[in-house]
Amino acid sequence: MKKTMLIACLVLHSWCSVFAQKMTQSLDSLIMASYEAAEFTGSVLVSKGGKIIIKKNYGENDDHTIFNIASITKSFTAALIMKLQEAGKLSVQDKLAKYYPDFPQANTITIHHLLTHTSGVFNYTDDPAFWKMDQTKEQTLTQMIACFKDKPLNFESGSRFQYSNSGYTLLGYIIEQVTGTTYSKALEQYIFKPLGMHYSSYGPPADTSHLAIGYMMYYRNFKNPAPAVHPSISYATGAIYSTTEDLYKWHRALQKGKFLSKRSLAAIFTKDKGPYGYGWFIDSMYGKQRILHDGKIPGYKNILIRFPQDDICIIALSNANSSSGDMIGNIMSILYHQPLARSFGNLPVINMPDSMKKEFTGIYKFRKEDSTQVLVRLQESHLYLQIPGKEEQRLQPVKRNVFRAGNARIEFMRNDKGAIWQMLVFIRGEIMGVVKI
Repeated sequence: MKKTMLIACLVLHSWCSVFAQKMTQSLDSLIMASYEAAEFTGSVLVSKGGKIIIKKNYGENDDHTIFNIASITKSFTAALIMKLQEAGKLSVQDKLAKYYPDFPQANTITIHHLLTHTSGVFNYTDDPAFWKMDQTKEQTLTQMIACFKDKPLNFESGSRFQYSNSGYTLLGYIIEQVTGTTYSKALEQYIFKPLGMHYSSYGPPADTSHLAIGYMMYYRNFKNPAPAVHPSISYATGAIYSTTEDLYKWHRALQKGKFLSKRSLAAIFTKDKGPYGYGWFIDSMYGKQRILHDGKIPGYKNILIRFPQDDICIIALSNANSSSGDMIGNIMSILYHQPLARSFGNLPVINMPDSMKKEFTGIYKFRKEDSTQVLVRLQESHLYLQIPGKEEQRLQPVKRNVFRAGNARIEFMRNDKGAIWQMLVFIRGEIMGVVKI
């Protein structure tokens, strides 16, 4: 009997190992295809049940490559607030006026409102003036708060949801007031050191040897470096730098329920007026609660997804704003044995009248003075693309301004008046851009 049970256990273990290997291979193949198509560059970690299924780097990265995680920072800011509440140093029901009495209408705004994006405080990144600011230069916290302090509330506090980076800037201010130290040191004291997150920091690390260079666009034949946003700009809304391994430690701390009390975790993962709790978006997928936050800042594009019920964690950190998010959906599909989304090459061709097709025809050049021409012509209701030195390809519309030509994806860009002015050709991880003459 014991021998039979032992054999059964060995067979089950072997089957599980084979299944895990196949899942790892499926994930790697999916991500590698995205990398080769220049749709993703960065680091990925996927785990289930406390076991890492895949942890791999794609592109110019290694196991300790550090990325600016942007708005995923908000999950840490919210956790700091909850740590301080557990220590009896504040309450999420406290009014903003208790910590910042000079802030307009501070008596109507609570910490809970700031955490859940229901405060109505104007989001400074919605102000065109913010985007004219040199974001590579240091700003004081007073200067950053001045970007939104005198703006009227967008709505009555607590009445509805509207995402606001300004709210989390104010939370950072409150953390500093309560702890008597900087937001950076509070992160180290309460989170990074206790959890052993040795590669995480507020702002870029002092040793930049593992820091991923951020790109606005990253292709095999073209790389456009991004300006480095100063941490004083993104502050408690998006200035943390970390790795997939450290973020996995963050997931495990939340999953085990030892870092914060059950009561605190319940508050964090409870939605209010919108799809947001304390520092996390919350929804459901495949009948399971899904907790996530993405982050985007010049040079970096990231996402952290958790399915607590199944102890699933997906972390994808990219050092290119041009990275596509389509890969993430397919990672979840593989984990939950769902059909994969159609690849670009399998998208159905849409109907398009000749009158619309004519908008794309014409001569395109790399520069106006060049003699080399790229031609798009219409013949018998079909569009054709002729690139010098290459075989003419038929353009098949899959979206209004997106076409397939053999293995290439063709995107046409329109100006403010709706007229075509540029054509972008994406193929085998490379990009080519030409302007319509």
